[in-house]
Amino acid sequence: MRLAVRLITFGLLFALFTEAVWWCFEPNSALLQPVNAALAVAAAIFAIPADRLAADAEQRKRTLLALRHEIVRNINLLAEARELALAPTYGQVYPRLVQSAMSPAILLGALHHSRDRQVLELALEWQGIAFDLNRRLEMTELRLCTGELADRAELDLLRDIANRPDGHFARAAGALAVLSDAVSSSVRSKR
Repeated sequence: MRLAVRLITFGLLFALFTEAVWWCFEPNSALLQPVNAALAVAAAIFAIPADRLAADAEQRKRTLLALRHEIVRNINLLAEARELALAPTYGQVYPRLVQSAMSPAILLGALHHSRDRQVLELALEWQGIAFDLNRRLEMTELRLCTGELADRAELDLLRDIANRPDGHFARAAGALAVLSDAVSSSVRSKR
């Protein structure tokens, strides 16, 4: 579709340019004026969808790059949160996973529903996992920062939860890795 619109637009513009050069050599030709006007109108009409398609492609590219940047940031935040969770102490504050590029990418339609289906599905899954982990970190933080001191058994339990291969941190890291691969693949694709 995009290629066809581009080819038609450039073909019309080339024909318009050729006709304009011809008109320079035969300025009194009555045939050239209506041809010139028709080609100009047709080129303008086809330029509108060509511009819209180019803007959509640029918005998609920027969205995917923002998602990739956010994924890298979340990988670092997840590693930091897991490291802190492995050694829980009273009054500890955990970093939260960032979702600032995910929500607009999903809600604003910057990604194409058929072409970027895998990225959208994985982004929705990641958003749920990140929300759940952020909520759990917040509850843990509240427990460690307020009220009475946690006993040793409770701190050991928190450490064990953070260390489980099937736990929340491992699940988040796995989902983030899969999303990262899908976004990188979409960035590389020329579709």
